[in-house]
Amino acid sequence: MQPYLAILILAFFCYEASARELPRDQFKHWYPEFGHVFDRILRTNCSVEYDTYLTSNINQTLIDRFRYIGADKDNVLAQSVSNCILEATSEFIKSNMAGAGVLLGLTPTILAAVGSSADETAMLFDLSRRPFLAVLLAAGSPAVFPLRSFEHRDPLAILRERDGRLRPPVLPGYIEGIIMALEYLFALAAIANVVSISWELGRRVICGFAPHVTYIPLLWAVLNIGIHISSAVALRLRTSVKCNRPSASYLDLFRLHFTPLARQKPVVITLYPETYSFIFFSWLTPLFTVLHCLFGTLAFSSMLFISVRDSIYVISRFMVSVIVCRVILMYELAALRDAVNYKPSPRFEMKPRQFTGGSGLMMVRKTTIPEAILEEGKVTARKIPIAKETAEGPGPPAKVSS
Repeated sequence: MQPYLAILILAFFCYEASARELPRDQFKHWYPEFGHVFDRILRTNCSVEYDTYLTSNINQTLIDRFRYIGADKDNVLAQSVSNCILEATSEFIKSNMAGAGVLLGLTPTILAAVGSSADETAMLFDLSRRPFLAVLLAAGSPAVFPLRSFEHRDPLAILRERDGRLRPPVLPGYIEGIIMALEYLFALAAIANVVSISWELGRRVICGFAPHVTYIPLLWAVLNIGIHISSAVALRLRTSVKCNRPSASYLDLFRLHFTPLARQKPVVITLYPETYSFIFFSWLTPLFTVLHCLFGTLAFSSMLFISVRDSIYVISRFMVSVIVCRVILMYELAALRDAVNYKPSPRFEMKPRQFTGGSGLMMVRKTTIPEAILEEGKVTARKIPIAKETAEGPGPPAKVSS
């Protein structure tokens, strides 16, 4: 909860300062398609309101003057200029801006469908022991793939083998070092792209619910980092990681942070039973993911003075950063999957892969996929009968009692 509390406090103080201290730099830059139209309206039809916005202070007279057009004590200056521009704008441009609002309102959901989930980033944060890279990828991908709330998820399901999986090639050490450097370089470039387009968006458009502030898109892009940290805390509460390289000091951990996973083999992951703290953070993460998506939808759908064509340009730039971070994360998870050495307890059997047959019978096949990696002696496992195979073929299916 501490990252979210700090972010909320910072947002509150930024909101309070925005109406009083921040420079009034709105209405100076526009997106290109209709920018010349808005600039002409501002100079010919709304020069008085714009001069008031630049030079005047908020007072009760202004609030009373613009109260009945939706202004309040915080946004009276910016709202009056926005209303004047809209009154002089043609219906065609207004309909185009409405279409852009619909498209931008879908942006958080579209980016979330392309982006990574908080559980995947948590594996890079905890199991790969690269929290710095994980934070960079979270910052470069502003949307989070939503997960169902109050649903039990296997923390290590992503790392388990599957038939026919394409394994990453074995590369020389210097190639792996170059790839790692490129990962950090592209992650930083993705962050720079997100920050620049968010800052540009805040200055060139007006958010209908907060027309006097310019940081709303940037705030939305930053808030998702707390979601990934919450998921990483949940995973840390259930797992521990060891490898064949030393990790006793802070210097060793720093070296591991920049050591390719191929040089850390075997990586041993131990999965512990659930605790109340794990359940709290694992349930909190999907809740904040939904709230983050709602906030983004509210912010983007209420943007004014942007066309459909310009909104496609904005979405494309966000999409590039999301895809770049997604590719880097998938490459790291593939390397982690190869480096993992499962450590099932001797008191556990490999759980067979099951599928339901007819007549209430359970057909069972043996597999090498363990049910979980649990600390020895914590819990006991229920044994499932295995159908015996004979020379003529597999035996009859095992019956499962209700």
